[in-house]
Amino acid sequence: MNKEEFDISQELEQMRQDYAVLKERFDKQQIINEQLMENAMKKDVRRLFLSKKTAPVGVAIAILAVILSYVQGMAWWVTLSLIIFTVIFFPAVYWVYKGVREDEIYNGDILSTAETLRRFKKRYIAMESGICIFFFAFVIAATIFMTSMNISTELMWRRGFLIVLLCVGTLAFEYYYAKRILNACDDIIGRLKMKDE
Repeated sequence: MNKEEFDISQELEQMRQDYAVLKERFDKQQIINEQLMENAMKKDVRRLFLSKKTAPVGVAIAILAVILSYVQGMAWWVTLSLIIFTVIFFPAVYWVYKGVREDEIYNGDILSTAETLRRFKKRYIAMESGICIFFFAFVIAATIFMTSMNISTELMWRRGFLIVLLCVGTLAFEYYYAKRILNACDDIIGRLKMKDE
């Protein structure tokens, strides 16, 4: 073997070693990226299913509010509003999550899971729209009721301001919460698409 062949052989060996090092680094990076993606997916899935898991607590609080409003002798329409809200919107949570399962998000068919999540988003937006309409109707009913009462204008304004403040605060919380859930849903769909590619 002459010197030229020896140099070529050494260069090839160096290239093989460099390739092996690069391949090892690439494989480690792939593993890290997969772990990061899986952790982000778990976080989004937990956020997505939080409403369903906390719905029983919400039902218990709503029932307690109905009982307290009745015991405290609040206006009939307040108690009725609480009953209507409980009867309509808590079953709606289970309707929104119909067909959406955690294990299918992780292990199911990517296309059908993405379609299920898109359907979930549409239902969730419909439910949130219903909640906004309910609170709008509640404010109108409260306004009508307060104007028909024989109370001072100052007291009427204070009560009206309190009702509006509570409704706006509740709707702001709902908006923030819904935005987080819908963003989590979009992120999961995006990660499923990346998995498919």
